[in-house]
Parts: sequence; structure tokens; C-alpha cells
Amino acid sequence: MSFFVSFNPAVPSGAVALASAGLEPGDDYETLVMEACSVLSDAGGTFHIGGFGSDEWPLDVAYDLSAFMEQLPSLLVGVRDRREVEVDLYSQGIERTLTFRPSGDLVMIHCDSRTNWVPNPERESIARSELVAMLSKLAEDFARGLKAINSELSEVAPFERWLEGEV
Repeated sequence: MSFFVSFNPAVPSGAVALASAGLEPGDDYETLVMEACSVLSDAGGTFHIGGFGSDEWPLDVAYDLSAFMEQLPSLLVGVRDRREVEVDLYSQGIERTLTFRPSGDLVMIHCDSRTNWVPNPERESIARSELVAMLSKLAEDFARGLKAINSELSEVAPFERWLEGEV
């Protein structure tokens, strides 16, 4: 199984707005992501990462997706600029660091586990363009999930741009 990451909003059509996120002027990106992941979790969304010998990592939306999305902007910039970048999935039980290293038109991904789970293989590769497309789709699906539940967060930067495909 090759590395993949995705988010499925899993929102039934006709979904009604959930509790207001309680936005405050000047909320930083990390706070907005935590709020968004909370409402997306309540709506039944699912977060998926697979690879390194495991088809489906045991992840949740409220915490694990939040940790990933907090780091998504720097990950996308690093991959696009062909720079090394890390994503730390720090939640208890997961505790893995993914290091993305450019190698021509490929990105080499190294998985370091801080638990008794052992990635096998430790390294995988993916075409840079495929990784950018996958991460962009993750952002767009995240924003679509917010829009589908009529969350006011879908109208806040950067999520409103993601709805337009500007990731």
C-alpha cells in the first residue's frame, strides 16, 4: 500500500448547521482548524492515512486531522518549493513523524514511529505532482465538509479559498 491521505466529510444531503463554532475576530489558523475539526467530527467525517505497511492508520477527525491540517500549509509550500518538510502526528497512540524529501520529480517520504508500531517499509516515494494533488484535494474536501454542514467557518480564510480550489 502506497502513502495516501484523505478526508471524507460523510455528510448526508440536507444536513443542517451544527452548533456555531464561536469565531472570534483574529482567531489564528490553528484555532480555526481545531474548531473546524470539532464540527467535522460531530458531523461524522472520517480522516484516512495509509502506507508504510498499514492500509488504514487509526485516526480520528477531532484530534488527528487537526494535527495534520495545522501543518498542511507548510507541507504544501515545502513540497511545491522542493524543500524537506516534516509533519508530526503527535497524538497519543499514533506518534509518527513523516519527513518529505524532494528527489527530482519524486518526493521520498520517511515514516518514523515513536511507538511499538514499526513502519514496513520505512520509506515510500510518490510523484511530487500526485502528492500536491492529493494534499490539495484534502484541503478542498475539508472546506466542502464545512460548507455542507453550513458552518460559518467555510466563509473564513483560508477555507473559503479552498472551496474555490485555491490551495
